[in-house]
Amino acid sequence: MGTGNRHLRALASLLVVSGLLYSGASFAQNAISGPANDGAYITVPEGTTINDWALMISPTVMGAEETNSEGDNALLKIETYAVVINSYTWRVVARYKFKWWNDARVNGIWSSGSANYLMVRKTHPHGG
Repeated sequence: MGTGNRHLRALASLLVVSGLLYSGASFAQNAISGPANDGAYITVPEGTTINDWALMISPTVMGAEETNSEGDNALLKIETYAVVINSYTWRVVARYKFKWWNDARVNGIWSSGSANYLMVRKTHPHGG
């Protein structure tokens, strides 16, 4: 897929989310957002299930800084996603694999990171 098509799909997705957020109901009724650390639980509002919501997780703080010695560091992998726990709850995975040393014999180390989440209601709460 060309770069232009990816940009158009991203713009279309943004417009869909915007439409859901501002389709006649207040933002608070249609979307919930906040920070979530690795291992945090996100629970949907009372009277709904996870099937009523679309969930997006995005990384915020991943990796590390080593002042005056960053030439041998490597951010190897970032994972941000949610795991279904039950009909009402997701568990956030927000972690990264970081390598402090420039030595092929040493593997990176997994560490907890942080993320933001956005839950958007799939349908209007009053059937609209």
